[in-house]
Amino acid sequence: MQNQSIDFHELFQQVMLEVRAAWRYRWHALIFAWSVMIVGALLVFSLPNKYESSAQVYADTNALTNPLLRGIAMQPDPRARLDVITRTLLARPNLETVADKTGLSLRATTPAGKDALLVKLGAVVKVKDGSAKDLYEISYSDIDPAMAQRVVQAFVEVLMNDTLGENTAATVSAQDFLQQQVDGYNKRLNDAEQKLADFKKANLGNLPGPGGADYATRLQAAKGRLQDLEGQYAAAAAGRPIHRAGSGTQDIDKQIASYKDKLNDLLLKYTDEYPDVVSTRRMIEQLEARRAAIRRHPGSAVAAEAPDGTGKMAANNFSARSLAAQVAAQKREIADLKSNADKIADAQVTLQQLTRNYDVTRKQYDELVARLNTAQLSQDATQSGNNLKFRVISPPIVPLLPDGPKRGLMLLGVFILALGIGGAFGFFLHKIKPVFLSLKTLREFGDFPVIGTFSIIATSARRERRRREIVGFCAGVGLLAVVLVIGLAFNGHLANLMQHLFVLEAT
Repeated sequence: MQNQSIDFHELFQQVMLEVRAAWRYRWHALIFAWSVMIVGALLVFSLPNKYESSAQVYADTNALTNPLLRGIAMQPDPRARLDVITRTLLARPNLETVADKTGLSLRATTPAGKDALLVKLGAVVKVKDGSAKDLYEISYSDIDPAMAQRVVQAFVEVLMNDTLGENTAATVSAQDFLQQQVDGYNKRLNDAEQKLADFKKANLGNLPGPGGADYATRLQAAKGRLQDLEGQYAAAAAGRPIHRAGSGTQDIDKQIASYKDKLNDLLLKYTDEYPDVVSTRRMIEQLEARRAAIRRHPGSAVAAEAPDGTGKMAANNFSARSLAAQVAAQKREIADLKSNADKIADAQVTLQQLTRNYDVTRKQYDELVARLNTAQLSQDATQSGNNLKFRVISPPIVPLLPDGPKRGLMLLGVFILALGIGGAFGFFLHKIKPVFLSLKTLREFGDFPVIGTFSIIATSARRERRRREIVGFCAGVGLLAVVLVIGLAFNGHLANLMQHLFVLEAT
């Protein structure tokens, strides 16, 4: 700690010696400080006045969140939308619009000058949040107070117009895109429907029935019907009464309906002379004749007409022939199913693929149509007032008093800078014209022996002269401070005087 104190003491002594040596050039430093102060003050007062105009705008976002339209029309995010609008307000197209509209662009005479002017305009214009939520302030400073007001007013108008245009253009753009997608999917849906219909017509006999039964189910059902018909035929041939499912002609009606469906399917693919068409029609005629006979003689009426059994035998013979034809037709159907097994399986796989593609396209089409309807509702809601609105709370006015520059702070900075530069100049003169500061530095200078030192005896006249020099120096520094005070007190008047002089010199 003692060594550290000694080091600080020596450092302090060295600094004081340097100050005493630089003191020799105090008048040079004071003159230089005055020069810096005068030049700096002239520059500060020659700066043109800046007039700031501002406007407060309120963003009404409540209309964007109408609860009556929730779930029906698209509800945009008001904060994100507002952030995009305020950020794009200072885009170059808007800056060019404002500069041309207000006449600010006339200050630039070259393309490069106009680019610099637009860059400066974008830097000077400020868009910031106000004290309340959704309240924004637009401000601009210019040497011309009327120009400042016109620029802010132009930005407010751009904000209003861009908001209305954005509300409509964004919705219309979305609708156009959705309409294009709907048209495209509508064409794809029609193509899928046509392909599905053409395939069904070309593979009618190989496709599942109305119930959607596959090949195995259809074959099993056909075998079951054949077994039932064979049992009925055996009973009819033996002369036994035929027990059929259902009562009356219900079973025959079902068979007739089934064969008619089959006939319709065959006619879509073949002509009237096709063998299956002819046999199916013959089977329908036989079944209809049998149904008519049963309706004429319900129950055992056929057998009762001939007590000796002749009528019963005729009825059995008729039933046997009819059933034999049905058995033969059913066998042909089973043979056709077995011979076309591969075709039926391939047709079912292809049908599933076409149906799946159709279902996917149909689903996408329905979703796009629903979104298009929602977009149209949103546009109608926007046009009816459900959009982002800005309201001017405080319009821009022509400022009467300048807002800048801050000449007081600038003058204070110039005063401190003048003192610093003056002191540095005195120290610089000391360094280029050095003197020995102490006996120690004299002894360290060379190899010459130093016997000792002696001091000048200051007479009263010398002391008076030194006192006057100190008082004069302090007075010079004090006057420098007085200049600062006067500049601060008469800031506006001095600025007007300097600018008036510059105007006279220019004219």
